[in-house]
Amino acid sequence: MSGRRVLALYGALLLGFAAVVCRLYWLCSNTDYAVRAAAQSEAVLRLPAARGNFYDCNGLPLTGISQRWLALCFPGESSYARLYPYADADGQARLYRERNTSQPFLLDVAQDVSGLGVRCYAVPRRYAAAPLAEQLIGYLDSEGHGAAGLEAALDDVLYTGERDTLHCAVTAQGRMRRGSEPILEKADSAPQGVRLTLSRSIQRAAEGVAAESMATGCILIIDAAGGKVRACVSLPGFDASNVGESLTAPDSPLLNRAFSAYAVGSVFKPVLAAAALEAGEGDFARECPGYDALNGQVYRCAGSVPHGLVGLDGALEKSCNGYFIELGRELGPERVRQMAAALGFGKGQDIAGGLRSASGVLPEAETLENEGQFANFCFGQGELLATPLQVAGMMNTIAAGGVYHTPLFVECTVDETTGEELTPLAHRSSRRVFSVQTAEKLQELLAGVVAEGTGRQAAPSEGTAAGKTGTAQTGQFRDGEELKNHWFAGFYPAEKPRWTIVVMQDAQTEPEVSSAAVFARLCDALSAGE
Repeated sequence: MSGRRVLALYGALLLGFAAVVCRLYWLCSNTDYAVRAAAQSEAVLRLPAARGNFYDCNGLPLTGISQRWLALCFPGESSYARLYPYADADGQARLYRERNTSQPFLLDVAQDVSGLGVRCYAVPRRYAAAPLAEQLIGYLDSEGHGAAGLEAALDDVLYTGERDTLHCAVTAQGRMRRGSEPILEKADSAPQGVRLTLSRSIQRAAEGVAAESMATGCILIIDAAGGKVRACVSLPGFDASNVGESLTAPDSPLLNRAFSAYAVGSVFKPVLAAAALEAGEGDFARECPGYDALNGQVYRCAGSVPHGLVGLDGALEKSCNGYFIELGRELGPERVRQMAAALGFGKGQDIAGGLRSASGVLPEAETLENEGQFANFCFGQGELLATPLQVAGMMNTIAAGGVYHTPLFVECTVDETTGEELTPLAHRSSRRVFSVQTAEKLQELLAGVVAEGTGRQAAPSEGTAAGKTGTAQTGQFRDGEELKNHWFAGFYPAEKPRWTIVVMQDAQTEPEVSSAAVFARLCDALSAGE
């Protein structure tokens, strides 16, 4: 090789080396590359999205009461061995699956395991082990959005999408870099909470009574003075953290029975009593042979028992079907239907957002022109269907002196940090339906039902109560026996009512504990809680 060629080769090598040096210098001084390199050595983990909680009327939380724990796991057998006993079956499978991964991850564990040398982060557990008002509050989907109940109706308020993030400096194998610590970056904004009208203590008490007394059905407890709902229970319940188990379960645990429509039976009779008193027909009396015959159709009282000469008081106490058929004929379909409509029958209620109770069925005026249809309507059968919420609104009108208060479930949004009220979510709506005199007479008559009539089992241990029983035929049968809806709707105390209470047990031949007796237990619980 000639000297010139050697010099040219060395020159080319020198130029190539200089180019490499320049390139390296440029790379080192380029901040974009530095940022990219740093990003490649940092793992960013997102904690569950923040979500506002529900609170009761006293500011006590109804969701987010307890905590769950997320353990920060790094690749390798060490995390697998230490955390395996503290993970559930899904978590154990994930530990095994990701033990050789190249990225850290967060794992649900049963308790704080920081004592094992594992970094652990507390996040709110949305629902308690014994959830409160689960059908009313609802549940979330897999993305943390509301899927049912108030969770869905108020999702725009409760869900912000904001998440705390965890920044971890890691090696190429996904392990924590020596000398570094994870950095928890808090979300920029906190979600708003929602305050409901429920009372946590009354809700818990009602759920306790329901659990020991009822298989299926619902309970509503309303503050008589303003119509605010203090408890809303529906049975059977479900686990809001594992909704899938209940999708095919018997007795429809996901159904909120308080908002669903049912045959009501004799619990509807106070509507006719109110119409009669307003029309000046409170002295109407009839001789009851145990049935009423109309156009070849026989309508029987319970057990076909003759009640003799009965007036409005005796007819309510004995729940005389024939009396109310004849009283209805005296009043006329239009007057009875107007009173039912004024008391909320046939109209659904907006609870919050898109959540709405069923309308039920208030027969059309044309339907009630048929004497048979009207006869059934007068003692709460036929086409008439109503929700427990509508029955509660009717009975509360009597307790509140003739003023109908729309039952309320939500109050306002709140600042979760300070508890400050922010935006009202509902506005009180009231209207007079009948006179104070009519209301006082109805209170007296319904107190007689508990003291002397079919509602004796509703009598509380202390004080007095008033109300009306109802056993509604459904046309459904099991093992040859008809399933019925068993009701008691009333108020406590009978004098100066404070609480309106509705108990409904649906689709049962005969409940183990009558709805009237459940009512009495609720009265006792309310008295003990004061």
